[in-house]
Amino acid sequence: MGVDWTALEEALRVSALRHAAEIIEQHPNQDFYAIALHGVSTEESESIDMPLLALNSIQALERDRLTETRELLVVRGEDLDNEEFYEDRADADEFSGSGEPESDDDTDSEDEDDSDTEDIDQVLQALEADLESDDQDGFYSDKWEPSDWHWSSIELIEDVAAEIWGDALRALAEREGWSRTIRTYYRTMVKVALGLRDELNERTKVDLVTYVADDDHAEALLRLCLTPQQLTEHFPDIVLDDSMSETS
Repeated sequence: MGVDWTALEEALRVSALRHAAEIIEQHPNQDFYAIALHGVSTEESESIDMPLLALNSIQALERDRLTETRELLVVRGEDLDNEEFYEDRADADEFSGSGEPESDDDTDSEDEDDSDTEDIDQVLQALEADLESDDQDGFYSDKWEPSDWHWSSIELIEDVAAEIWGDALRALAEREGWSRTIRTYYRTMVKVALGLRDELNERTKVDLVTYVADDDHAEALLRLCLTPQQLTEHFPDIVLDDSMSETS
């Protein structure tokens, strides 16, 4: 049994377009910036999966980052949300937890309070520094990692059809070799990504970045999927690397 690559491309394109368009239309106030096909491994295995669809908006990215930052603070024991509601007891300066009067000259306690305040400030500064140093907009940040996105695991092909396609791909790989089959499969997904960009750009406020994501061939796939303008705008470091390689 062979693989009808044209039919597979059309099936993936139609399904991805339908799912992405529905999500974009359901969130008219959000600025969607990227769509990706992911979840297909290039490493040889017993099965070849159908790709998953992922998309994200600037608003969802910022919200998820804020949630992650708050969760980190809670793990560190710094629940900042409670501070604005915290009120000192009226007798807090007069008695300690043991019931003994506290000395007005307890400078050690004041030093500890100052130290606690500094610790909180240091935690916040460290978190901000970590986020900045991680290069929030770089290709290897959460902004461009489909598995981290708000909409990250949308199945494009139903189970029965996915099994049929998977069997056909596996049989082809057994006859013609894994590498040849997976290369053709990835070329098909790249075509789907390019088609999505052309069809969905009219429905979004920004120029959509659409691509196929894979850990082992990330930058190579990015160059295949993006326009030169998109590469320069979003990934200047990759363009710089390419320029340096050409001149070396």
